[in-house]
Amino acid sequence: MTDNLKSANSAKTGKVFQDTRIEQKLTTDEIANKTLINIKYIKAIESGDYSDFPSEAFAKAYFIKYQNFLNIECEFPSIYIQENRKEQIVKKSVAVFNKSFKKIVIAMGLVISILIISIFLKALFSNTEIQLKQQNINEISKDSLSTMVNIVNDNKTLIDFEKDDQEIETLKIENQLKLTFIGECWIELYSGETLIESQLFQSGDFYQVIIQMPYKIIVGNADAVIGAYNGIEIDFITNANRLNVNTIIFNDE
Repeated sequence: MTDNLKSANSAKTGKVFQDTRIEQKLTTDEIANKTLINIKYIKAIESGDYSDFPSEAFAKAYFIKYQNFLNIECEFPSIYIQENRKEQIVKKSVAVFNKSFKKIVIAMGLVISILIISIFLKALFSNTEIQLKQQNINEISKDSLSTMVNIVNDNKTLIDFEKDDQEIETLKIENQLKLTFIGECWIELYSGETLIESQLFQSGDFYQVIIQMPYKIIVGNADAVIGAYNGIEIDFITNANRLNVNTIIFNDE
């Protein structure tokens, strides 16, 4: 994140937020509890320093949400530079399971297996070259082909067994939240009232975590995420507000 995300204009706008909050006799803690905005983002908006936000879209969403709560109208400060967009994306620190990566690993395993088979056959034909005068060429070819088929079948069985074992292990996992992102989307994840995750994701990202109920998830740009909990699909879109932000609470009931 760049540190140059504060200007005289953003500081002036932030003062409007702070003065209005004080006039309404509200503390930052009260604002955070009523709006579910992280207190550090409230302070960032009031100070005019947006370096704590992971992206411009993330900052605008909270800016509008806070502005609507205070019932004021302010223009979002022009502090973001288009060239710095890539630097505004937070590191993905919890990507614990990537199906695409596993597919690549399996494919590489198959390629390596084929190379090993080719080397084995070359060595086999080389070692048996001296004996070609005493043996029938067709018989040698048949034996070599049989050896190759057996090796391929053994390798396929090993891969299928590993795949089945991984699928069985996945089925045993309970309280599993899986999120797949098809566009830019930020999330906040709370266990009870404790914030355990606040992150911005891009299209193609995948997030998975084990979490027990009760918990709460807030998503921005709700139509950019597909998710499931314990294998049951989560509807992020139906109750999203006009800013496309949705809060979903999972209770024990």
